[in-house]
Amino acid sequence: MKLQCFAIYLKSYILAAFNHFNPMARNILIAPCGNHSVLFKDSWLKYSNEKQFDICLLFYHEQIEQPQLYKGVDFFFHLKHFKYHMIYELLTALHPEWLQQYDYFYFPDDDIEIDTRRINTIFQLSHAHDTWISQASLTADSLCSWPFFKTRKGSFCRYVGQIEVMAPLFNRESLKQCLPTFQLNKSSWGLDAVWPKILQYPETKLVVFDTVTMKHSRRVGMGELYQIKGVDPYKDWEEITTAFQAKKENMQEYGRLQLVNKEHHFLLFKRNQLRIFIARKKQAIRDYNLLSRISNKKIFSFLKPR
Repeated sequence: MKLQCFAIYLKSYILAAFNHFNPMARNILIAPCGNHSVLFKDSWLKYSNEKQFDICLLFYHEQIEQPQLYKGVDFFFHLKHFKYHMIYELLTALHPEWLQQYDYFYFPDDDIEIDTRRINTIFQLSHAHDTWISQASLTADSLCSWPFFKTRKGSFCRYVGQIEVMAPLFNRESLKQCLPTFQLNKSSWGLDAVWPKILQYPETKLVVFDTVTMKHSRRVGMGELYQIKGVDPYKDWEEITTAFQAKKENMQEYGRLQLVNKEHHFLLFKRNQLRIFIARKKQAIRDYNLLSRISNKKIFSFLKPR
């Protein structure tokens, strides 16, 4: 799928402006946090006065060493568990009403580097494209298991078979369907393989936005909780995909929207510019040419009131 993306950007920004003044359309970022987590402050809240989302941190260490660091967040809970177990507890026991109050839910790991403006954009684009689950693409220097999710040059977004578990963004209805899986294992490995199965493997609703990037700053499987509690992610992955009879991985691209401009797909861009130029010239002739005026007058004379 190829098209110029100006209309997409315009639509997303119009929707963002609408959401800013519409209290019923709300976004929230919910993420794990520990004593060594710094990206929430250095990156996620880098432009805190511009943020268009609430932020909720779920603390997993036993002791909070610097409680003053978390004063800038909207919500803070000391739940001392694994990421998706804490999110499950939050949304089923502590604040189940949030499933009605918020439209989009973003769940990044605490080692995801993405600033406030890019978070705003991923919310805007997800809303504009009516995604079920989406994510930003990974920078070239990100440490990751699946290069499939790294940024594709010239791509605006890709329609894919699976969204990675490290930083998915759910819409409300998809989250409600997938939420029961959040408590089924500790490592969260395999959850992202099960979600597409629950959603019946959609081909146009799971989206990677290549125009929004994030960096994964730690090696996969090296988070503190993996080490402290001796979790076996590979066993978790095998067991949950078997239980749901889901594909172990579904790294497929079903289609994409490509950027068409001077930097990307230049020949296609020039061809489209030529089409626009010719169309405008034809329109000018129809509007101002004498014969066209006479012809139009005859054709549309029946519309004049009598």
